[in-house]
Amino acid sequence: MDEGENKNMDAEEIRAIFKFSALEKNMISSFGIQADLFLPFLLSLKSGGSWSYASEETKSMAVKDVITYYDEESKTGYTQEKIYFFIDPEIVAEEGVIRRLEKCGTKEERELVERPYVITLQAKRIIFAEVNPELRKITVRELAKKSIKLKGTPAYSASHEIEHLEKGEIKGVPLWNFEYVKDTVKNEQKKVQ
Repeated sequence: MDEGENKNMDAEEIRAIFKFSALEKNMISSFGIQADLFLPFLLSLKSGGSWSYASEETKSMAVKDVITYYDEESKTGYTQEKIYFFIDPEIVAEEGVIRRLEKCGTKEERELVERPYVITLQAKRIIFAEVNPELRKITVRELAKKSIKLKGTPAYSASHEIEHLEKGEIKGVPLWNFEYVKDTVKNEQKKVQ
């Protein structure tokens, strides 16, 4: 490939990025929400995970969930991402206690924290996005309801981000407070077989 071909590829990629950025800007402005509040949504979409943001006036949070569709016959599938984006989220109810390890921000180690298994959130506005890699589509719409119940991983993520919004830093028990236990029973079973 000569230098001219390489520049054409770069130009095509730059055009695609500008086109995507323009579509993104139009999508954001269509909701009439100040652009900086969309940062958690954009980070969730582009970097993965769940994110939160707070200004002096308001707060926003994006919580990601995933579901994988797999066809046994063709041995192919895709993982669809669901992003719940909340403006001024508040916890309405929590159910259950799950102990789990989480890593956050600049901390080097994961920490043991307790999260609800089910969380009900209410917000001034809830925007929902489905990211379909199979179709290469990002479908975004505002939900009419002002509260939503999340279960499992999205509930843990929502609780984590709410803790950021309310307390700043996540507090947990550092991993080095765990102890290693050697399981000798399994080794004995292997010798018997």
